[in-house]
Amino acid sequence: MKNYRAVLLATLFALPAYTAAAVQDDQQFINDQLRAGEAMRHAPVPDFLKSLPANPALGAPQQSFIEGLRSDTPQAMPEKPVPQALYFVSFSMPEDGLKALVLEADRLRIPATLRGLINNDFRQTANAVLKLVNDDKRGGVQVDPTAFKTYAITAVPALIVTCNGHYDRVGGNIAPVQALRKIAESGVCSAVAKQLLTAAGESL
Repeated sequence: MKNYRAVLLATLFALPAYTAAAVQDDQQFINDQLRAGEAMRHAPVPDFLKSLPANPALGAPQQSFIEGLRSDTPQAMPEKPVPQALYFVSFSMPEDGLKALVLEADRLRIPATLRGLINNDFRQTANAVLKLVNDDKRGGVQVDPTAFKTYAITAVPALIVTCNGHYDRVGGNIAPVQALRKIAESGVCSAVAKQLLTAAGESL
């Protein structure tokens, strides 16, 4: 029993020494890491990093893609202003007729708008747009599925003119200028329609 007590007492007296040694080792490790971090912060920049440009220039396609992503992020950009007018079209329309309508919408400064990409393919859509405007170097279309939902567009072509939270819509087989005249005559947004006609050199 005496031997057992002696061993137990020896163990208890040894614990503080062990604990102090462990704490000292841990503190030494922390100090070593701090010194290593400080040395890295003051180390010279490697030559291969110096040769890299601070802001690598992006090509037009990459920059356009990034801007597209930013526009899809609510926090990235402010809310887009409501357009005065939109002309809704589709590549399912006959090519010659579509081209004429897009050119007239461009003359009236009204964006021609698609619901989405052809077969969900950006390259195919871009080629179709280039083919559409290649001869006259005018016109062009934008892709905006949200606008189709906002203005309840279920058939094309269709024209909408907006004003103060309201809008007029004219659809069917009618040219943009004729649709604009109808709204100018009797629409809620007749003032905006007249403004667009006047800006395009059309008589009222």
